[in-house]
Amino acid sequence: RTERLAIPGKTFRKEGLGKDVTDKFLSGLPGIQKEGCDGLITSARWVVHRMPEHTRTVCMEFFGNAKDAVPSIVEIKDYMFAEQKRSGVLLAGLEHLDDRYLKAVGYATKSKKGNGGLPKMVLIGDIAGDNADEVARVTSEVVRIANSRSGEGFIAISADARKKFWADRKKTAAISRHTNAFKINEDVVIPLPRMAEYTDGIERINIELSLRNKIKLCDALTEFFERGNLPLGKHDADDEVPSPELLQERVAQAIALVQEVRALWQGWLNDVEVLFPQLQDHTLRASWKTQLRAPLSGIFTGAAFKPILQEVTAIHQRVLKGRVWVALHMHAGDGNVHTNLPVNSDDYEMLQTAHEAVERIMVLARSLDGVISGEHGIGITKLEFLTDEELLPFAQYKQRVDPEGRFNKGKLLRNQELPALAGQAVGGYAASNPVRHADLTNAYTPSFGLMGHESLIMQQSDIGAIADSVKDCLRCGKCKPVCATHVPRANLLYSPRNKILATSLLVEAFLYEEQTRRGVSIKHWQEFEDVADHCTVCH
Repeated sequence: RTERLAIPGKTFRKEGLGKDVTDKFLSGLPGIQKEGCDGLITSARWVVHRMPEHTRTVCMEFFGNAKDAVPSIVEIKDYMFAEQKRSGVLLAGLEHLDDRYLKAVGYATKSKKGNGGLPKMVLIGDIAGDNADEVARVTSEVVRIANSRSGEGFIAISADARKKFWADRKKTAAISRHTNAFKINEDVVIPLPRMAEYTDGIERINIELSLRNKIKLCDALTEFFERGNLPLGKHDADDEVPSPELLQERVAQAIALVQEVRALWQGWLNDVEVLFPQLQDHTLRASWKTQLRAPLSGIFTGAAFKPILQEVTAIHQRVLKGRVWVALHMHAGDGNVHTNLPVNSDDYEMLQTAHEAVERIMVLARSLDGVISGEHGIGITKLEFLTDEELLPFAQYKQRVDPEGRFNKGKLLRNQELPALAGQAVGGYAASNPVRHADLTNAYTPSFGLMGHESLIMQQSDIGAIADSVKDCLRCGKCKPVCATHVPRANLLYSPRNKILATSLLVEAFLYEEQTRRGVSIKHWQEFEDVADHCTVCH
């Protein structure tokens, strides 16, 4: 049986966007944007394009306010699209990294403008064509566009130089190095003319998250000082042991300082809408070093008070570890923004804060006429951000083509009682529908941080060494092409990432069985051996 589908081109993505995968129904087109919910793709035909003869890579650094620099993306894209029609020179790629990503990848600033500091954002692009002179001319014009936005451009011609320019873009997995590669990795698509508004919105979220973390630090310091029984160290030969009265006086000064700073930061947070420009350009800056650490060092002078200052620093480090922030990198040519929030999977409060930030990000994206996904899809975690009206056409399609729910059961379906088909009672539809909704009840993410709390068991076995061998993996995927035991045409079981996930789950299973005294399953050791057999080269 065949069915002819006539689909208007404009339905494939929201008008004004470079990508959009939020329409799961997509006029009933099988296999496309369905996330494996309506069947399997068993074969495909690829269109191969000839590579251009000449390619130059341009790296553009922008300092100052990101809002002033972001419009250069639109200007470069518009110029290159016009140039493609005129001379055939193509913009083969345009990638963006914000200052947080630049810091994470250890970016080496090329420009002298920033006095050695990091740019606010960097654009890296390939410009390609068959005429070397035209490619050179167009590349120079792109640099001029960057210059007009207070940016500076650098051009790489040789293959080695171009590879070095792109190297930093390939290190973006480093953004979550400090959280053992765990991050909430969202993507949204924003109309390019409104990208500056999006970056401003993210900056505001980051400022609020930073202020909230610093206020939490003040509360932790106040609790420490009010608790009493503060640690004291050995005093110098010339110093006297501080009297209880002196210690009490210093503690009172410290508490007053912390509360004064907290009130200042809380005021900034309360008035963030009004004060955002000053907070953004650092005219107003909440600084732990200058506003808390330095004054506290002045209050607690002398060797006897050194342990107090050490504990203050330790408290700062603990609170800072739970700080949530948002980092951006994007496929700048189509407005697909990867919006990442590194989090510690064993910190429930941090996860909740990050989820609240994600909710704000999705609202922000929609308010700018964007969509909530450009290439990551919807899956389970983004389902809550789609409306019932947006999901209904797919639910009806799913019931028609896969009534028994054989493919990805429950995926992309929100409610156990699915919306009724037109003219059909809800009860009758639900009763005849075996497809269940997506359920996160049993979703689970292993945490190496939580495993560390069970260190005694790990120290008394080889499990600790096994966990340490994989816990720092950034999930960047660069090991896949060189892995000697990963053969995709056979299966994906021994993909390096899958082996690491399997190892972490096996470690969790071992710890569970050890602590419940059920006895350790021999099958788990067989699985460990299976992973080891397929990791003989690297480990």
